[in-house]
Amino acid sequence: MQYWKQVLLILLAACSVRAESFKIAAVDMERVVREYYKTKIVEGNLKRQADIYQDYSKKVAESLDKLQREFISLRDASQNVVLSDAARESKRLAAQDKYRECLAKKQELETYNREKRAQLRDDRDRERAKILEDIRKTIESHASLAGFSAVLDKSAVSANGFPVVPFASNAIDITDKIIKELNTGRNNNK
Repeated sequence: MQYWKQVLLILLAACSVRAESFKIAAVDMERVVREYYKTKIVEGNLKRQADIYQDYSKKVAESLDKLQREFISLRDASQNVVLSDAARESKRLAAQDKYRECLAKKQELETYNREKRAQLRDDRDRERAKILEDIRKTIESHASLAGFSAVLDKSAVSANGFPVVPFASNAIDITDKIIKELNTGRNNNK
């Protein structure tokens, strides 16, 4: 709803200014973010970091599986009637110790996964904020130089799923210009 209020304020401002002095531009922010070279770099870095976390998590999970197999073997041995009472008791105590190791390893795995998911989410949010700030500054600079009074995001969708800007003429679309400015001097394959 906040976005609609901003659009309404812009339109009201447009009504209070002479029509010929009020210029509006449109930009596809979704496309700009996707095609900005820094987005690709950040996504690649986050993917590599996630892979590292996942590899370690997999190793801890394998260790947990091994401990669980050892626990089951000791537990089963503690119930083997062929063994003496002392041997069964020894196996039972060893099974208890192994069970505690399993619980500790399981807790370690859960804690690690939870912390790394949160860290990746925080890293992603922080990097996305930097990217959006770069884009905002570029749009603001471009709009100022071109004399635009407002720039609307034509990729924005309202709460009911309807485009906030249902139509924007190609004549006022500055998406390609913004992407070009953001990626100036960069090889798009990086």
